[in-house]
Amino acid sequence: MEVLAWDDSFKIEIPLIDERNQHFMKIAAKLEELNAVKRKKEEDFDSIGEALADVMEFARMHFNEEEKILVSKQYPELNQHRQDHKRFIKKVMAFRRLFSEDPGKVSDDLVEYVKEWLPLHIKEQDSRYAPFIRVQNYLADCQALGRRGRS
Repeated sequence: MEVLAWDDSFKIEIPLIDERNQHFMKIAAKLEELNAVKRKKEEDFDSIGEALADVMEFARMHFNEEEKILVSKQYPELNQHRQDHKRFIKKVMAFRRLFSEDPGKVSDDLVEYVKEWLPLHIKEQDSRYAPFIRVQNYLADCQALGRRGRS
């Protein structure tokens, strides 16, 4: 099974988003690592639960920041992107509820879901908006330079 890890193929060339996605991948990899070494002891599941909480907390913060950028640049596919975020949060929340009832049964499915969703989201969804945002940033920079040149 392939281990979740950041590499340059995930870069979308928007530095803040790349930094956040890299951190998100690191948090998800920690969840994967903890799940891989669990020995069915309560403290192992406590650690997995904490890592899951970290994934949820970071996802909410990151998605909120990312969506603010997309709103500010008037990204035309914002609603679809936002829906993908909502589906992720909803699914992970459902896993979290099930995890609290039966951690041993849920942790493998949860980790597999995160491992599949995150790289796919970055490479398909985030990569889709990246050119649009880069063009918007370029146009804003040109406009700012034009204003400075007329001063």
